[in-house]
Amino acid sequence: MATRPSTGHQVDPHGLRAGEAGRLLAGAGWRRFVVLGDGGATVARRGVRGGALTSWTERVAGTLRAVRPDLAHLNLAKRGVVVAQVRSQQLAAALDFTCDLAAVFCGTDDVRRRSFDADAFEMELSRIVAPLRDVGCEVLTVSPFDVTRTDVVPVEERNRLRDRLRLLVERTAVVSLRHGALHVDLAGHPAGAEADVYDGDGRQWSGRGHAVAAAEVVRRLGAHVTLGRRSH
Repeated sequence: MATRPSTGHQVDPHGLRAGEAGRLLAGAGWRRFVVLGDGGATVARRGVRGGALTSWTERVAGTLRAVRPDLAHLNLAKRGVVVAQVRSQQLAAALDFTCDLAAVFCGTDDVRRRSFDADAFEMELSRIVAPLRDVGCEVLTVSPFDVTRTDVVPVEERNRLRDRLRLLVERTAVVSLRHGALHVDLAGHPAGAEADVYDGDGRQWSGRGHAVAAAEVVRRLGAHVTLGRRSH
């Protein structure tokens, strides 16, 4: 299991650098940001090096609000729900919110169930992303860190969970490409091999995990904003 020496308040090498978010998101025009998903998009329960108990979604909202102070933000994510429940319980509210930016994080509960149907997951995720794209909302999907790269997951469960996470990432990327959504894949991120990114049994992320995830989301959004600036 990968570990890092404790050096007090050392800046996380994977976190946002001072001023980075502002440079990346300068000119971003999003005004209504909604989050749909499972427990991976909710607040971290404890803090380790890398920040306070703030979810990656709140961190992203904060960076967006720094460049657009009137940003409205709604987090509909809930722990313990599978992708079908995200669609049935959260999609209507997201559409009613008239969002122009949506982050979708699904699957961490699906892959922990007794069985995981990748085809059904892909279909349900598509039924979330497509209606949002149809109303002109920019959609960003996020795939989780691969916790099986650490000792957090028992050895006897590791291979099965790794295979399911691989399918989850693949199908999320397929849906994103199909509907013109942005995608952040954290599965291969270097920090994902470090135990302090996770909380407890790995179902949730620590404060550091949320900080690293937020940094990658901001960088992906920033790349999209930069591309838009260059095309005008």
